[in-house]
Amino acid sequence: MPKSRFHVLASFAVLVVAGVSVSAASAHAASSTTCTGSSAVSYSPGLRNTPQTINWTEADTFTCTSTDTSLTAGSSALDVTTPGLSCSSGGISIPTDEIPLEYTISWNNSQSSTLTLTDGDIETILGTEQATLVGTVTSGEFTGAAVTFVAIFPAPNPLACLSSPGITSQSGTLTVEIIGT
Repeated sequence: MPKSRFHVLASFAVLVVAGVSVSAASAHAASSTTCTGSSAVSYSPGLRNTPQTINWTEADTFTCTSTDTSLTAGSSALDVTTPGLSCSSGGISIPTDEIPLEYTISWNNSQSSTLTLTDGDIETILGTEQATLVGTVTSGEFTGAAVTFVAIFPAPNPLACLSSPGITSQSGTLTVEIIGT
């Protein structure tokens, strides 16, 4: 039984619309980047029980998987002076009381992303401090994407805080997840 002209045109229209829908979906697929890494923090002078102005430097390195196949690694460096830090107030390197916090990652593909972290908290569980921060990428690669940033450090040893030099360094792990446009 031959198909009517209407049936052929309707089938063609369905195929065209389906093709446009598939093309639009793949053209606007969300980007995704997940990075894990390490953080090395130095404090000067060392953290003690008495609050004092501390200069802390942080060097972070990441290994990444991304929908941007040219992106496989990243790094970030901070140099911050913060008044009133002590072992009880500065045990983790992310000052959540200074939110919104900007953090820039330089990628191995010669691009960068500035993360603006707008909300977060720190929990200490069984001798481990975990800071979880959320926000968006506000400039550079992935602008507009959502970000979750997690830093995990061992809690400071309270005995090391009793005398000079105090705690002069910490090492931890980092995870950054970027999902969006």
